[in-house]
Amino acid sequence: MFESKAKIKTLNFLQHIEYLQQKATDRIVNGYQQTEKELIHRFTKEARDLIEHNEWDIALENLLENIYEIDFTIDKPAVDFAKDAIKACGMDYSKWTFIEDLTN
Repeated sequence: MFESKAKIKTLNFLQHIEYLQQKATDRIVNGYQQTEKELIHRFTKEARDLIEHNEWDIALENLLENIYEIDFTIDKPAVDFAKDAIKACGMDYSKWTFIEDLTN
C-alpha cells in the first residue's frame, strides 16, 4: 500500500518523540496537573490516533504545539525530523522555528 511522504515523515518525528519520552520527567506541568511523562504519553497517543485516521498534518501541528507548550526538551535529531515533516506536509517552517528553542 502506498504511504504518503508526509505521513511517513510525521511518523518518523512521532517515533523520535516517543523515544525521547523515555527521558521525560515526573515534574508536574503547570496548568495540566499531570507529569511531563503522562503528558508526552498522551500527546503521542493522540498524534498516533490522528495519523491512523489520515490526519497527519493535524497530528504534527498538535504535537509540535503541545511539546512547546509544556517546554519538553528535544534534541537536534527531533528538530531535523520535525523540519522534514513540516516540509513534507507543505507547511511553512518559518512559522514553526520556535521548536528550535526546545533543544537541549
